[in-house]
Amino acid sequence: MKSRNKKRMFLWLLVVVIAAVIFLFSAMSGAESMTMSKGLTYWFVRLIYQDYDHLSLERQEEIYRLFVFIVRKTAHFTEFTAFGAALMLLIKDYHIAREKRWAWAIGSLYAATDELHQYFVGTRTPSIKDVGIDVMGVGMGILIVSLIFFCIERRRCKKEGNK
Repeated sequence: MKSRNKKRMFLWLLVVVIAAVIFLFSAMSGAESMTMSKGLTYWFVRLIYQDYDHLSLERQEEIYRLFVFIVRKTAHFTEFTAFGAALMLLIKDYHIAREKRWAWAIGSLYAATDELHQYFVGTRTPSIKDVGIDVMGVGMGILIVSLIFFCIERRRCKKEGNK
């Protein structure tokens, strides 16, 4: 099998795996999703508020609510950043014109359908805010890949100019 075909197969697999992981996270019930975030949230809380256990229960709850929001929205952003980067790499490999727009459009459409999917999961609710966070994540993934390619190209041009 040619090297290019192997690369494309890997990129397709990467996009599909990330999309599947996102789908599976969205298919979790609200309780399952919250349980998954809980441990990480408490870890961050205790990292930043070392006296957390000595605070009043009211203050602990206030801090926890803020951190669970941050952890959950950061997870949305991060998974879609990975998705946007993978889409950008795949589309770039096909040399499609306006690759950034295509990657952004496909990633944004998937973000919207991901939230729609949550509508059909009993204890989950779709959120326009989450679609926005997801779309920004897609954009960040595209930006990261674009910057890496820009730096590689710039370095290559400098090397050729020094010869």
